[in-house]
Amino acid sequence: MRAAVRRVLDPLLPVEHFTKSDRRIVFVIWVAGVVQGFAQSQASASLPFTREGLGLTEGEMSLMLGLARLAAFAALPLGWLGDHRGRRKPFLLAMTFIVAGGALAGLVAEAWQFGLFHSLLRTGTAAVSGLAIVLLAENSSLRIRAYAISFYGAAVSFGSGIALMILPLAEINWRIPHLLTALGFVLLPFLIRNVPESEIYLAEPDGGHWGELVKGQWSRRFWIVVAVGFMASAYGAVGAAFSTERLINHVGVSTGTTVIVLLVGGTLGGIGFFVGGHLADAWGRRKTSVMALLMALVGGITLFSVTSLPLIVMAVMVSAFGTFAFVPAGGSHRAELFPTTLRSSANTASSNGALAGSAFGLIIGIYTIDTFGLTNTMLILGVGLLVAAGLTLLLPETRGQDLTAISADRR
Repeated sequence: MRAAVRRVLDPLLPVEHFTKSDRRIVFVIWVAGVVQGFAQSQASASLPFTREGLGLTEGEMSLMLGLARLAAFAALPLGWLGDHRGRRKPFLLAMTFIVAGGALAGLVAEAWQFGLFHSLLRTGTAAVSGLAIVLLAENSSLRIRAYAISFYGAAVSFGSGIALMILPLAEINWRIPHLLTALGFVLLPFLIRNVPESEIYLAEPDGGHWGELVKGQWSRRFWIVVAVGFMASAYGAVGAAFSTERLINHVGVSTGTTVIVLLVGGTLGGIGFFVGGHLADAWGRRKTSVMALLMALVGGITLFSVTSLPLIVMAVMVSAFGTFAFVPAGGSHRAELFPTTLRSSANTASSNGALAGSAFGLIIGIYTIDTFGLTNTMLILGVGLLVAAGLTLLLPETRGQDLTAISADRR
């Protein structure tokens, strides 16, 4: 009986036991991930109410959210600092940007002010998304690296779930959910005390140069990683931003039922974090990433095509499973593709590439959503997700990669 239970649970468990050090870094970054997820999800979770409160159309809201993501390229210097001054300080600065930008967005009087503070928040999320992966990869045991990263993804998702749960507060006043982001200031002292410096960075503190990534020996890997993140996020951003809009205003589902549908489907799909982490550690980063991208594609297209609530719940679950499984598989892959001297810059740039992709998806929504509808927009962007899956196959498999042993002859 015990053996049968173990076989059932095995895909959800790490391939090796966590050490005390593994548990510590995972918990600290998990706390940061919850704050990040809660803050960055407010704009999409409460989109129908925030949009109406700011007096914007669907297309205009899409444009503003897209421009905010483009402004987040200000995170690139934080990635550079991560390679030249250590991972810890830029990570903590980025967390401060997230909390401040999210809270201030609830105090604005004009739409452009909301866009400005949302840009500050997105700058923080771009940097944290890259640096959190690097800190986890460089401070956790080799055999459970992807699984450790899955906890960060799960934390961001958990924070997003909390943002969704308080959606009814947005019906009272759209500002309330944004203002609640200020609670993150309570957790910043904990992060300041407990976020460690990367052990691998301390052993090799001389940072590299952007030219090595953009046009040097690591450029092929770099541009493929950026392209995959760009196209995956172009698809995912529109789906995430307009899921509540789709259910409430297009399908006619009540706000309360929308929350239940998205939470149930998202929670069931949440096992994708741990299955994805397990498979990435046991099976490989590349194959797991491709599987995850294709599941996200199928689930997303179904969500924006059907009106049956059971099918919608299933679609949310499949889409969430794929999206979540890609976090540990793709995150560990990105960290292992680059040397220590470039890892922070490469991962932060990858996060910015993903934000640029989400900006692209939201900005073209100005022309496609209001004209052709959400479903056709998702179909168009889904082609890019197929291309992203194909490009992932061009990258080398890195499962078992020693992060201190990457050299130019392995590019």
